[in-house]
Amino acid sequence: MAIIGLGIGQVHLNYFKQHPEVEITGVVDTNTSVLKQICTRYKVPGFSSAHQLLRQNRPDGVSLCTPPCSHRSLTELFASSGVHILCEKPMAPTISDCEKMIEVCEKNKVFLMLGFKKRFSPTYRFLKQKFESEFGLPDWILIRFALGRVDKKWFWEEKDGGGPLVENTVHMIDLLHFFLGKVERVYAEGGNFFRPDFSPQIDTAIFTLRFEKGAIAGVGAGYASEWGFAREEISFATSKFAGQVAGPFDRPEKIQYIQRDKADEIQERNFINCDGFSEEISHFLSCLQGKSKPAVTGKEGLEALKVCLAVKKSIRQQKPVKLKE
Repeated sequence: MAIIGLGIGQVHLNYFKQHPEVEITGVVDTNTSVLKQICTRYKVPGFSSAHQLLRQNRPDGVSLCTPPCSHRSLTELFASSGVHILCEKPMAPTISDCEKMIEVCEKNKVFLMLGFKKRFSPTYRFLKQKFESEFGLPDWILIRFALGRVDKKWFWEEKDGGGPLVENTVHMIDLLHFFLGKVERVYAEGGNFFRPDFSPQIDTAIFTLRFEKGAIAGVGAGYASEWGFAREEISFATSKFAGQVAGPFDRPEKIQYIQRDKADEIQERNFINCDGFSEEISHFLSCLQGKSKPAVTGKEGLEALKVCLAVKKSIRQQKPVKLKE
């Protein structure tokens, strides 16, 4: 394995190092101080560029943990060298970039897996199983997913991270796809309320989603909290059950639910280590070893981006947006 970008890439590196069958062939970062520190701590080779790493020792797989605007060029580089790819979200800033990434991976017969860790969270996997069995699919979902302060310039740039409604909210969009399938229509209200220093980027929104299967969801997202107070909450209702997932941001540790015809019996499940990172990394390694196929592909990354961009379009045009327009 190789890791490109040592921001969130440090988390990837830590989990890969926990697997004895994995050799880290190299890490890459343009910050020489960070690169030196990580190489010393983990005893791994460091490189100033992905090209340099590939010239030294081609890995079997690579984690792309750089800002989104670099994902397409890095995917093209590694795919053309026959390297399988785990790409952090969001997949890329534009639909065109996502399509090119999918195309180059298919052409070179490598797989492209997206880092949508929530699909791998034990909490949400338990809920997915319940939706497909005794609960039935939800008709109504309400989400609070308001993050804390992020000051990185790339995070806010339209041609890179796309602000919190793309860079971060994409996690919840993909989770809703995981539960309910594709979105048909979006209506959003939002604006630049709290970060005028990054205006005109939209920093916060409340939006509704209508799904092709008929379900509806409401989402409150963006920079509307602070890290010491940021929460992740999902309420849901089916014809037979109602419930809620709740926990600190990115750690949805508790599920409570009730059967409609047993209204005095609240059931509860608690989970530990529930962010999904460990399971995501293990799944990627299983794919590299030929034991599994990627559970979340470039096509899911593209669909999630389309919805995020539709949310922002709806805010700017002040009207509902259909995904197939």
